[in-house]
Amino acid sequence: MSFEPVALAAPEEVSWKRLSAKAPLAALVPLSGTIGRMLLGALLPTYFAGERGLPVVLWVIVLSMAVLLLAAMLYEVATTSYRVVDAQLEIRSGVFTRTSRFIEAARVQNTEVLQPFVSKLLGLVEVKVETASGGKADGHLRGLTPEEAQALIHALQTVRGGGTATVLLPGEAGQEERVLSEAHLGGLLLYGATALGLGVIAVVMGALHEITETFHKLLLPWMEAHWDAVAAPGMGWLAATVAALAGLFGLWLVSGARAVLQFHGFRLVDTGTHLRAVGGLITRRQVTVRRARIQQVVLDEPLLRRTLGFGSVEVETAGVRTGKEASDRAELLVPVVPTARMPELLREFVPELPDAMPFQRAHPKALLRARVRAVGLSVLVAAPATWFWGAWGAVAWLLLPAQLLGAWFDWRFQGWLITEALVVVRQGFWRRRTTVVQRSRIQSARAIQGPLERGYGIGHVRIDVAGSHVVLPSVGWQEAQSLIDVLPARRPARRISPARLPG
Repeated sequence: MSFEPVALAAPEEVSWKRLSAKAPLAALVPLSGTIGRMLLGALLPTYFAGERGLPVVLWVIVLSMAVLLLAAMLYEVATTSYRVVDAQLEIRSGVFTRTSRFIEAARVQNTEVLQPFVSKLLGLVEVKVETASGGKADGHLRGLTPEEAQALIHALQTVRGGGTATVLLPGEAGQEERVLSEAHLGGLLLYGATALGLGVIAVVMGALHEITETFHKLLLPWMEAHWDAVAAPGMGWLAATVAALAGLFGLWLVSGARAVLQFHGFRLVDTGTHLRAVGGLITRRQVTVRRARIQQVVLDEPLLRRTLGFGSVEVETAGVRTGKEASDRAELLVPVVPTARMPELLREFVPELPDAMPFQRAHPKALLRARVRAVGLSVLVAAPATWFWGAWGAVAWLLLPAQLLGAWFDWRFQGWLITEALVVVRQGFWRRRTTVVQRSRIQSARAIQGPLERGYGIGHVRIDVAGSHVVLPSVGWQEAQSLIDVLPARRPARRISPARLPG
């Protein structure tokens, strides 16, 4: 297809482009979901309290606010227009209160193309433009036609010198692409079964509430009618075991379904200067990351996944987002990577990675610090439990040896390595995370020494990159102070012409 030429014309010569007339209709479902999450705090008490929920008057106020908020958001979508001029993406919306945003094309870190189910039915897509400002996308255009989305991304790539390669949309494939990774159904189910996030737990808690209601209405009368059989010796433990297994199965089921919805048909390809990942069952998400923008790569290998022979890879740029979980903050996530393929895939993201990585161990006194913390945490949990529940509460003291053992494993498998171009940090045993940071992307490095560390003469170093950070294992305090001087990569100094005085 042909694209409009990108010329640095005068602003008055470049016309504004409007979104599709169907854009408000496509935005209706996602905006309703956004408002629903905002009002969740008012709706949840009503749901769990049953008939004693919010009074009718408050319900009317809440629903009126929701309708007004939705109307305002749809109005903003309907009045949004954009253009690329003077190496900037300009977005404006509103009529009575007009909002204008200017995004420099050179500052764009990533572009993301989304095609939710409703947008797909309407033949539209969404485009997100992210910079290093963090948080949500700086530019989010809902309701573009595929041709308009391609032209916009192509214009941004051309202005920032990213080449003139054909821009592909979700579902399209290029001829010269090299496939780096794919995810199949079995792998996604394993990934979901080993990733129990907060969202999954929230869904399962809601399901447990429904099960409790059903228990009181249907199962409890039956149990009262057959009480002699139910109260037989051993039935209590059997019921507890069945309930625990059912809960665990529910967690795995929900988590697996969530992984399939998010990554169905996942495919990561190399287009030369960019990496492109696409996946999703209902909402297709395509992320394009420029290789030169990669600042940090994380290998996530929990013990269960290591046992099953795979892990995940998270790729972050300066356009990293906010989120409760690390996988939410990553710009690009490869969900299933066989352990044997990890070094090969990691070098696709970070070519400077050495073949051998002789990690430096954490300072020996860091183990003492970890043991003190483990004892303190165990006492904080076990002492109140014993006070309130007596002999049953005393079982919580079993946490102490478990915490001490976990502290040793965590200390034993920590490590760090500094090369000419990279900083590599490995942390955790139960959930091993290996972080690779480009030294040229380090924003700052600081040596930190807490009160307990001061007593042992150790400290730790925190490395900040745009939107994220990584902490090295504990080292001697003198070494920590010397590391902060050498960690940021040396950059070539600019040659500055001497200033000339008038005359």
